Amino acid sequence: MSTAISTNVKTIDYPALSPTSRQARIIQANLEGEPMREQDLIRVPTPAGGGTVWSIDNQGNVETTEEIVGILVAEGRRGTLWPKDDPLDMRPVIQSHDLIIGYRTSDDLGDCDPKALEKYRIGDRKYDWTALSTGPEFGWGSGKGGGRSRKVKESRVLAILREGETWPILVTVGPGSLANWLPFRKRMPSFVYECVIGLKLTKIKNSGGQPYSQIVPRIVGTINEEQGEVALKVYHGPLSAMFNAPPAGASVNAADLGDE
Repeated sequence: MSTAISTNVKTIDYPALSPTSRQARIIQANLEGEPMREQDLIRVPTPAGGGTVWSIDNQGNVETTEEIVGILVAEGRRGTLWPKDDPLDMRPVIQSHDLIIGYRTSDDLGDCDPKALEKYRIGDRKYDWTALSTGPEFGWGSGKGGGRSRKVKESRVLAILREGETWPILVTVGPGSLANWLPFRKRMPSFVYECVIGLKLTKIKNSGGQPYSQIVPRIVGTINEEQGEVALKVYHGPLSAMFNAPPAGASVNAADLGDE
């Protein structure tokens, strides 16, 4: 499926990002000096079973849409080593927030070989994620069914600011959607925090014949440079710091990955 980006990109006006808008003051007042946290933002799960409609739950008010459209104000990288292929409510053994260094977040190893883990340890509860995620124990061919699957799972977390909203929503691009997302991300026509993107869903089957929802991105347009400067200061900087902070033993839910 094509994710080509047109060179003829239209400019979209986001009045809330004008330098004289109240948006930045509202955010600062609500934060009261505290940093942004992922749990403060609405997380939109990828539907199960190949669903093609997003469901956004804002404090009990549920909105459904076939496409999420907004500015990509920030993007986080995530790497997770689960204790089992089907972890259910178990915590990850190792998490990475930059795909370079992994941090031990649980001592329940499940099916993970402790000797194999030790091979990649570079400090106190710190691991070489780059080597671990490509090595024979946890990298390509180590996952359920072998082949091109891995025991480790990598994903991206997108902070999308929709028009008329003050706070962005979070969407996870799971392993089954990265083949669409990564080349699209690299070919964006401007800084990410100036790009308005759309995220649709299509029904795909994995190697085992099971359907899942794959994210298909597109460029909708870009905001102007002046509004981009506001997006950089108000959203991109704080959210990037939030995404890049090392995990403090925090757990994530396996269901948040959304696809296989």
